[in-house]
Amino acid sequence: MNAVLGILVLAAAKFLFGIKIAITLLTVLICAIGGIFGALLIIILNYLGIAFV
Repeated sequence: MNAVLGILVLAAAKFLFGIKIAITLLTVLICAIGGIFGALLIIILNYLGIAFV
């Protein structure tokens, strides 16, 4: 359940808020394993310009 919510948070950030996150197999795996916290980690790293740009 947490994995599904993580992927939904990532999709909402990309499509609803316009954040330029590259949806790749790696980002989906991080969200599937980390759930919501994984999605937030991806969003933060993207915002800082470190990864997933």
